[in-house]
Amino acid sequence: MYSRKNQFKENPSFFIVFIALLICSISTTFSSCTDNSEDKTEIIEEVEEEEVATGCLSGKIFNEEDGIVRVDLKNPSAIANGWTTASTLSGYEGTGYLIWTASDNFNTPGAGTIKFSIKINNPGTYQFVWRSRIGDGTSNTDFNDSWLKINGNDFYGEKAGTNERVYPKGSGKTPNPEGASKDGWFKIYMNKVGEWFWRSSTSDNDPHDIFTKFDAAGIFDVEISGRSKSHAIDQFVLFKTDKSLSAAQSGMLSEITCK
Repeated sequence: MYSRKNQFKENPSFFIVFIALLICSISTTFSSCTDNSEDKTEIIEEVEEEEVATGCLSGKIFNEEDGIVRVDLKNPSAIANGWTTASTLSGYEGTGYLIWTASDNFNTPGAGTIKFSIKINNPGTYQFVWRSRIGDGTSNTDFNDSWLKINGNDFYGEKAGTNERVYPKGSGKTPNPEGASKDGWFKIYMNKVGEWFWRSSTSDNDPHDIFTKFDAAGIFDVEISGRSKSHAIDQFVLFKTDKSLSAAQSGMLSEITCK
């Protein structure tokens, strides 16, 4: 019988080639196993992130970090509620924006209420601003507002550069804003035409910025309901008063966890 041992004796080069092939085979096998393991880890991480982002059956929580909450608005309801996800108005951020397509509700807040739960880790006073747009026409006083309620420990409007405050009608506090307000809701408006704009004001013809105070860490709801048809909202931020709006605008979107 002619054995591989005889091959090695008669042909040393064959032995060298055989050893080289053996080493390469072992190296390739080990490398492939390592690479596959890393790929599997990456896939698992991607799946887990996707589950956190889209699989929260009991609802999502947007987590404040370093005094900032930034939320890209998506309709949390699978049932028709008057809010439509759209992408026709250019310049929005993310994958789309919300626009109120149901009827006007000028005096009755609560129609199509959508809630965004936020987790405050650093208590204090926060300013609220949303990025919105007039979705129809050329008037800067039409299609320009929606209702807002935040269930913090104190929810109020404050005039820039002063200590003048207003509180929502129905909150049990005074003074109240000029114009519409009811049951703890503020009417929130802006007056720019043809562009997305970071501005949230209350009190007609006497704009007050929006603030809320959180006395302790916890989970709180930001509630939005439809007022003017064709008012579009893209994002909102909450930021501590020792931060700036520009820092909140440019910050990362808040981490999402499930309730």
